[in-house]
Amino acid sequence: MVTALIGTPTKTNLLLAFTWRDLGVDARILSPEEACEELGAGDVALFRLDVLPTLDGVEPGFDRAPELERAGVRILNRPEALLATHDKLITAERLVAAGFPHPWTRHLEPGRPVPDCPYPCVIKPRFGSWGQDVYLCRTSDDMPAVLDAVSRRPWWMHHGAVIQELVGKARVDVRVVVAGSRAIAGAQRTAADGEWRTNVTLGGSVTLAEVPEDAELLALEAARTIGIDFAGVDLLPADGGWIVLELNGAVDFDRRYALHGIDPFAVALEGLGIVEHAPAYEPSVQQMERTEVAMEKTVKGKPARVGDEIVITGHAVGDAPRTAEILEVLGEPGHERFRVRWEDGHESIFFPADDATIHRPSRKTAKT
Repeated sequence: MVTALIGTPTKTNLLLAFTWRDLGVDARILSPEEACEELGAGDVALFRLDVLPTLDGVEPGFDRAPELERAGVRILNRPEALLATHDKLITAERLVAAGFPHPWTRHLEPGRPVPDCPYPCVIKPRFGSWGQDVYLCRTSDDMPAVLDAVSRRPWWMHHGAVIQELVGKARVDVRVVVAGSRAIAGAQRTAADGEWRTNVTLGGSVTLAEVPEDAELLALEAARTIGIDFAGVDLLPADGGWIVLELNGAVDFDRRYALHGIDPFAVALEGLGIVEHAPAYEPSVQQMERTEVAMEKTVKGKPARVGDEIVITGHAVGDAPRTAEILEVLGEPGHERFRVRWEDGHESIFFPADDATIHRPSRKTAKT
């Protein structure tokens, strides 16, 4: 049986794939097109397509799910559920309809009046991630400047925005990672100094902490309501309880999120029903270094930068290499992710793995 992670080789996907291989599972990171070529009856496809770097939708590939299902492949994170985690407006509608505690949320549409809303409030893309293009309006006086800023964003014209009440006074939240019927990982995230968003890509920190049982149960119920198999659920502490802020069907996490002393990447196998019982697993130093090496790509000892080229070698004899230009460097030093433009013109967020090398074009060949 092959278990495929449908998406790009992000750090989390690499950690999942390497751990599952160590435990005897034939785990692969495949594009939707590759999955249709390689998977068959009895195999598993876990969709982890993420938000586009332009924030105006989700990476392509949902349309491949029916083809895989007809071939007898078991689908996890079905497209309709994954879309519901990425589209924050759909998330809000479903959570509120099911009675979950959730911030006041409305759709803000181009050319339409701003809904009467409580302040402070947040303006953000419907398909948002990494804390990008998220604006805080402390009072109504801030709204004109924010609307002027988002009016120049492509995602605004395509989908409008979400306007949401800012809840919780502390600059912390709790992320719980759910795999099937189990909460497999969780940690507290704290915003960086001078920042109110907790995203790690914006300098936020992760603190290993046991997640209270009521938070775990709420996260499991939220994921079950949305219908997602494998996702992160972000919770805000409020009035002695919790508010469900959002879900992320392509959630990033690492071993700092370990719950109850268990390895989250190993126990995910059991939670998702890929194996009946996940064996005890403690990665060796060599195994952890293997993933770190895959992530720490540099050019002659210098960090990659905008304008560099990523070249991915073929996976089989005769496969042509793929090339992308780095448009933006994101993430922490040593664990960068890149916003890239591929040869065919489409853009994505990319983590280079072992099959990728980074080249610095010479002045003669560099693009102007």
